[in-house]
Amino acid sequence: MNISKHISFIEATKSLTAIRFGINNVPTPEIFNNMTTLANECFEPLRVWYNKPIKVNSFYRCKLLNT
Repeated sequence: MNISKHISFIEATKSLTAIRFGINNVPTPEIFNNMTTLANECFEPLRVWYNKPIKVNSFYRCKLLNT
């Protein structure tokens, strides 16, 4: 499942720290909608402007993961 043309849900939520500590790094539906908007209105236009892929690290980090 993708949140935009070039960014997958897995890519946007994957965290090695979350995996290591067993933290469920899944956004709420409201946050998911915000992520989709950001990906489509910010990251995708940047990709087009640079004419190459961009790497987004730590797109989403739940509160527990940030703690």
